[in-house]
Amino acid sequence: MARRGESIYKRKDGRWEARYIHHYEGGKAKYRFIYAHTYAEVKAKRAREQKNEVCMYIRTPKNEVTLGELASVWLAEVKLYAKESTCAQYYRAAEVYIKPYFGEMRIAKIGAEELLAFSEFLVAEGGRGGAPLAAKTASDILCVLKSILKYGRRNGYPCAAPEEIKYPRRAAKNVSVIPREKLKIIEKELFNSEDTASLGIIFTLYTGVRIGELCGMRWGDIDFAAKTVTVRRTVERIADLSGGGGKTKVIVSEPKTACSHREIPLPDFLVKKLEKAALPSDFYIITGTRAHTEPHGYYVRYKKFMRKLGMEGYTFHALRHTFATRCVELGFDTKSLSEILGHANVSTTLAIYVHPTLEQKRAQMERLSPLF
Repeated sequence: MARRGESIYKRKDGRWEARYIHHYEGGKAKYRFIYAHTYAEVKAKRAREQKNEVCMYIRTPKNEVTLGELASVWLAEVKLYAKESTCAQYYRAAEVYIKPYFGEMRIAKIGAEELLAFSEFLVAEGGRGGAPLAAKTASDILCVLKSILKYGRRNGYPCAAPEEIKYPRRAAKNVSVIPREKLKIIEKELFNSEDTASLGIIFTLYTGVRIGELCGMRWGDIDFAAKTVTVRRTVERIADLSGGGGKTKVIVSEPKTACSHREIPLPDFLVKKLEKAALPSDFYIITGTRAHTEPHGYYVRYKKFMRKLGMEGYTFHALRHTFATRCVELGFDTKSLSEILGHANVSTTLAIYVHPTLEQKRAQMERLSPLF
């Protein structure tokens, strides 16, 4: 049996065996196997082997290395410790945007001027067919480039200072919230329905979970006695780095950050609703089976439900925004709301949701009246 999902096994002869992907042939992974007498020893030995292979990727003199070569060796090292979904995001940024733009340009020739030109290119025509990229997408790509430059400088390559990268200005994002009158219509329809798609929408409206988290939620994650649900996993579709050709795959993994792995208290009425629909602990909530569904598949079901009510203009994420806005209006303290939403810090919650209305600000200003 594998130890902690790390591809480390104890053999019948008493030794420990670890394996890792060495390369791919015809889209199939080819493994290398490492052996040792203890779990700790074989894990450390495998890490050393992988590290040595990464260091051997670049053989040219450091002042002649191209940005593409440096990006490849950085990606190879990232694979040693980053989550698969994170690696897929980094790989896309490097292969689709960074490498094609800089081509065979040597890192020694890339300075502040070239970095600024790349940033301007992304927001002006970096998308498919020369379309502009959103500032958020461009910033994410530039973050990957910054990490590559940092890696290069740490390892003695003549890279430009990462601080030379200029990020595009990001406009304040309008939060889409479902109005109260429409929310009443939606909730009436939801509570009269028994299908799992409706149950998932109700669940999100009163917990604020993300769609990937909802798709990964099983009945066993709900503690009916304690009236809580624990967010333990997320479902997402990522690039399949093993086969190439632009293929993708669906994975079930742990939440991306420690903050996203959280316990959420459930209101009494929602607990009663869930108790009536409860299934075995290893069944997924929104499929009603032991098989999960991917976020896109569930999103299609959500859009169909909203279209029936004439409200197709609201994305699934609007449910999360609506939940958070309701909580603010009801006077939730920001720290509690931040933890329920799985934000990394309170400032994220404040920036997105806590915006006083003119009436609230007027009420505060009127508190000055007794002074006169």
